[in-house]
Amino acid sequence: MSSEHVLCLHNDSMHSFDYVVDALMEVCKHTSDQAEQCAYLTHYKGKCELKVGSIEVLLDMREKLENKGLIVSVEINKTAY
Repeated sequence: MSSEHVLCLHNDSMHSFDYVVDALMEVCKHTSDQAEQCAYLTHYKGKCELKVGSIEVLLDMREKLENKGLIVSVEINKTAY
């Protein structure tokens, strides 16, 4: 099943809003509106689901975002079950 996992962004106090938006647009291929919404949700809620999909794709995205210094995780998608 391709929707078993979810890539999540966690809030930090080290990166600017614009830096996070740019990283999400580059790595996750979000539009500027999607990236801004994710950045706001992460800032105010502490965490945001970025993408749902296969573990292989999400692990690659996680690595790229971690290389940019962001805090991300790949979790089991509880809504897929």
